[in-house]
Amino acid sequence: MLVIILKKSNEWFFSIRWRLVITYFIIILLTLFLISIYILNSLEEYFFSQKNIELLTKANIIAGMTFAKYIDYNNGLIKEYIPELQIGKDIRVIITDKEAKVLFDSTEKDNLTGKVLVKEQVLNALNGKDDAKTHYTSETGWVVDAAVPILRERETIGVVYLSTSAEDVIDFLNDVKNRLYAISFIVSILIGILSSVLAGVITAPIEQLTSAIKHMSSDGQLNQHVEIKGNDEIAQLGMAFNKMTERLNDVEDKRRQFVSNASHELRTPLSSIKLLAESILQMPTVEMPIIQEFLTDINNEIDRLSRIIDKLLNLTKMDVIENQIELKNVNIRKLVRGIIKTLSPLARKKHIHIQTNTRQDIFVLVDEDKIWEAIFNIIDNSIKYTPEKGKIQVTLDKNDYHVIVTVEDNGIGIPEDEKEKIFERFYRVDKARARDTGGTGLGLSIALSAVKLHGGDIIVESKEGKGSKFTILIPFREK
Repeated sequence: MLVIILKKSNEWFFSIRWRLVITYFIIILLTLFLISIYILNSLEEYFFSQKNIELLTKANIIAGMTFAKYIDYNNGLIKEYIPELQIGKDIRVIITDKEAKVLFDSTEKDNLTGKVLVKEQVLNALNGKDDAKTHYTSETGWVVDAAVPILRERETIGVVYLSTSAEDVIDFLNDVKNRLYAISFIVSILIGILSSVLAGVITAPIEQLTSAIKHMSSDGQLNQHVEIKGNDEIAQLGMAFNKMTERLNDVEDKRRQFVSNASHELRTPLSSIKLLAESILQMPTVEMPIIQEFLTDINNEIDRLSRIIDKLLNLTKMDVIENQIELKNVNIRKLVRGIIKTLSPLARKKHIHIQTNTRQDIFVLVDEDKIWEAIFNIIDNSIKYTPEKGKIQVTLDKNDYHVIVTVEDNGIGIPEDEKEKIFERFYRVDKARARDTGGTGLGLSIALSAVKLHGGDIIVESKEGKGSKFTILIPFREK
């Protein structure tokens, strides 16, 4: 049980959907975190800067307007005048002379009156520079210090030093930080939910596709289809899958059909061979002419089996060595005449007249065996599907680009809607008649493959019940 749970959790973790959700969640969370840090840093810099400016402004008011113009700097009126300025109870005011000796300190606790105030800001102010700084101490926390020189006739006679707590800024920034983190958390949760929904929308077609593939691989169900929505990459993947399954179903149907047809065709000659052999064995005494007749019949049946097997082997060979052809200079006229001579016994058996028009020698660079097989299969196909006492016209010609072999018959013809299918493997127009003729549905496929290896093509013209015309175009290449 534990193993099953671990396996399920592992599948969950490594699924595309949840990896997308986790990725989106981390990206959004990280983005919000960085934005929050940027906002907090910007606010901190702004408020501390404002605090420094505010303190420097007040220090300059004290230094410029009060002491320089209205008060005798060394008399005792300082203590009476500072409270009247209403600087603020939270601001510590310290006045020093030009030796940094404290003349006035507004705070009672740790009062520095009479002592020398050695601080960086005070020293800078004695040198004639305004200075403010925000810093942290373990005792008081965040503090802002500001110091400005007290000038009389362009001479520094002392320093105004102000100090105040910056904890109010820190409290405000902490409040903003907590709000930003809360908002980031809520937004991350919402983004996580939304990304889960969107990931489900994205991965649903992939899950459907995966399920269909699993059914195909485990159950052998090739008729799987997936629903297609939209026109994105996943939809195109679904379209490709549906086309693939259609093609697989088509191939599977043809395979079953071929197995059925081949079984029927192979069973007939095998049954005949067995019957003839048993007949000889059952005869106590057999005369030589009878034996020769029986052996001739057995030999014919074996030839029939060999033709079926050879066509399958030739087709397989073309698939394996698709681009390998051995070109040599071949006399096409001689090759066509040789093919007709080979097929003449089959034509005579059906009383079919083969008329030839191959008057001139035409030499062209081709793979002799493959072209021989192509032309042989086309003429053989015409003989099979031409009724007794029919006619076949074989013509050889050429132009500037092609050698043209035309095979025209007055046979059963091909229906218009099946012209594009006749070159498919194992496809036969008239299946019942094909069994009688011994066809396998491979001859035309082999022929087209052989011609296309040379860069040529086969054109078909046909009318059902009137005959067919096959035009073989072989690219004209001379030695």
